[in-house]
Amino acid sequence: MRPVCCRSREIFTTVILMALAATGQTSFARQQTAGDLNIVETRIFTASDGSEVEADLGRLIVPEHRGNPESPLIELAFVRLKGKAESPCAPLVYLAGGPGGSSTGMARNEGALQRWLPMLGVCDLILLDQRGTGSSEPDLDWFIREPIPDDFLMSRESAVKFATEQARAAAAHFRQQGRDLSGYTTLEAAHDIDDLRQALNLDKISLFGFSYGTHLALTMIKYHGESLENVIMVGVEGLDETYKLPLNMDTQLRKLSLQVAGDDRVAPFVPDLVGLYQRVAEKLEANPLPVNVRFRGKQQEVLVGRFGLDMILRMDLGDASDLPVFPRLLHSIDQGDSTILRAFVQKRVPMFGRLNAMSAITDGASGASPARWQMIRGQQQQTMFSNVVNMLHPELAEAFGAPDLGEEFRAPIVSDVRVLMATGSLDYNTPPYQAEQVRFGLTNATHLTVENAGHEQVIPQPEIQRAFVRFLQGEDVSDVHVALPPLRYVPIDRYDPEVTHWSVPRER
Repeated sequence: MRPVCCRSREIFTTVILMALAATGQTSFARQQTAGDLNIVETRIFTASDGSEVEADLGRLIVPEHRGNPESPLIELAFVRLKGKAESPCAPLVYLAGGPGGSSTGMARNEGALQRWLPMLGVCDLILLDQRGTGSSEPDLDWFIREPIPDDFLMSRESAVKFATEQARAAAAHFRQQGRDLSGYTTLEAAHDIDDLRQALNLDKISLFGFSYGTHLALTMIKYHGESLENVIMVGVEGLDETYKLPLNMDTQLRKLSLQVAGDDRVAPFVPDLVGLYQRVAEKLEANPLPVNVRFRGKQQEVLVGRFGLDMILRMDLGDASDLPVFPRLLHSIDQGDSTILRAFVQKRVPMFGRLNAMSAITDGASGASPARWQMIRGQQQQTMFSNVVNMLHPELAEAFGAPDLGEEFRAPIVSDVRVLMATGSLDYNTPPYQAEQVRFGLTNATHLTVENAGHEQVIPQPEIQRAFVRFLQGEDVSDVHVALPPLRYVPIDRYDPEVTHWSVPRER
């Protein structure tokens, strides 16, 4: 259930806008007021097995910033997929990750819709595009027109300089359009969800949050807990965990190193993954590798230094689908071969050409407590990685002028709302211990850990999906135990079609 690709999002936005035009409605209609809800269209979506699901496509009008009496109105897009149960549970609202992920496009994605069918057997499902995302309006994407600087992947300083220049230009553009950027916070998004509940005349709703969506779900528990029946959270990010602890990255690499040392086919070439990383990082620090990539239809050479390698590792270290190739990636760089490195850089090039103001402002507003900042700064002196764990934050947040939600927002939650948390044992992005920290204040919570799963591998597991359904029906699911097979690492010295990765060239 990943966020849909940009192309799918564009198609879905077009569908909704065409439906609006057909009904004579236009975005930000001047006669509309906060709280107005419009059902734009009712249509049928089809899952990959041919199952048909009826759905309402709707728009909710909310203030851009509730603390500003002069705030303009904005529109939130949602799709309400209608369940099949005769006595349904409370409707389930899906909260995408990111922040910045879109939800509504899942309705058009046959595979994603297929994975929702079990839950549609017990309740309606509402796919909500949070403010500033997907088909909601305004769209706060800023597309960068100039080429990526050649030294973007050389150092954090060069990356920050380029990104913050773009962020300041984007902020000026959106403010000139009349946008109140201080309204794009998790707290405002939580109020949006409760406004949607009221507009739909629902006494209770349930939530399903993934990654950042769990941060938003926890905000709902804190400020609107009385409106919630059940909450499912996959990959838990607490209210003071927006900015990451650097040594988590070290811990993840050391865990992988132990696994690789026990792999008979890989260990002879990579007996010490941590030592290999350190050697390769030093080489790139001294002599960055030139890598040719394609950006906006043109070939461009960029130099990848230690910072660039660390950025690649940081972005993919929590997803178990990429972990099996990391030994071969590092070994190939050590041998002077940039083929696999180039594949990873090319994979990430599109994100360097776009900034999402909602994402940067939302993260910046959630921020970090003084105690967490102290931990982050202390660990930055200990980590073996260059300062990449928090990527371009908080610099982007400052460039966009993000507000600070403050210490009351970030304070621990105590609640008896019924909660199910699911995490992957190999999830570096939202490690399992974060769920345990949150669970300490949740008196009616269950935590399931899927062994050998990364950030993206928990939701698709059939046993976990059945646990979700049972949980929504009020059952105790603490008896569920799920373990995936141990990772199989891509061979170093040959091509094996049974254990390979998209970045590894096929041998002819």
